[in-house]
Amino acid sequence: MVLLIGATGFLGPPVLKKLLGNNYDVDCLVRADSDRSRLLNAARSAGKKIKFNTGTLQSGDSIISIIKNVDSIIYMVDLKHTHLLETFLNTVKHTGLKRVVFISSTTVLIPLESMVKKQKIDSESLIKNSGLDYTILRPSMIYGSKNDINFSKMIRFIKRKGFFITFGSGNNLIQPIYIEDVANSIVSVLNNKKTYRKTYNIAGKDSLKYNEMLDIVRNKLKKKFKVIKIPIKLGILLISIYSKISKSPSLTPDQIERMEIDKAYSYQKAREDFNFSPTSFEDGIEKLIKESQVQD
Repeated sequence: MVLLIGATGFLGPPVLKKLLGNNYDVDCLVRADSDRSRLLNAARSAGKKIKFNTGTLQSGDSIISIIKNVDSIIYMVDLKHTHLLETFLNTVKHTGLKRVVFISSTTVLIPLESMVKKQKIDSESLIKNSGLDYTILRPSMIYGSKNDINFSKMIRFIKRKGFFITFGSGNNLIQPIYIEDVANSIVSVLNNKKTYRKTYNIAGKDSLKYNEMLDIVRNKLKKKFKVIKIPIKLGILLISIYSKISKSPSLTPDQIERMEIDKAYSYQKAREDFNFSPTSFEDGIEKLIKESQVQD
């Protein structure tokens, strides 16, 4: 039995569907007030049923009996929430569970200091010292779901406005990963002892310049749109002001600063240990655009 923790996030449904498609028995840990509809739809599309267990990482007592009844766990809660991870790891110590796959991110590799980077690094350190048979997967920017905050959001904006705003020259490298490749990786490592107590970077097939990515989006959308480029320093200033005015800003100055940094990663270890073979951005964005057109 596999338990998904953090399954109501945008990564949960494709991971659930992939596990069910590979004949795993799956339970999901959810809060009492969580929206379970996307998970139910994923299970329905796989022709399977799933079980929900109610609990919260705020309380180890609410999850300990659930953990005792599973063979492995896929932990998809953002590792910036170190206090929740600590509760989980302390609870697991009182069970016989050993196998957990954790989802981190390549944020820990960015050569800029930030609170989120520190939190994720601290969490990874706790995992590595936990005594568990862990695997840590570090995906780059994930896209491919209507619920992702990256390219789905970009496509919707372009369709509505007919333009897009970027910060910096656009010559920085990016290597986004298609969501199905993340789900495939999770299933591939789950029972693969070669991956125990190891950490893997996973990313898209090739790195490309941000400007090249925009050209691909333009070609796949078959829609002309203007790109408005704002210098990084001006962008940081504008977003700093916006952050003070807005109660829930969609961008932060740290995010703008990261937009001039190359984010290209080798996934050779993943290729060697579990045959990781990611989708090209051209193919992935085409699938996303077609799906969004169907949903529209």
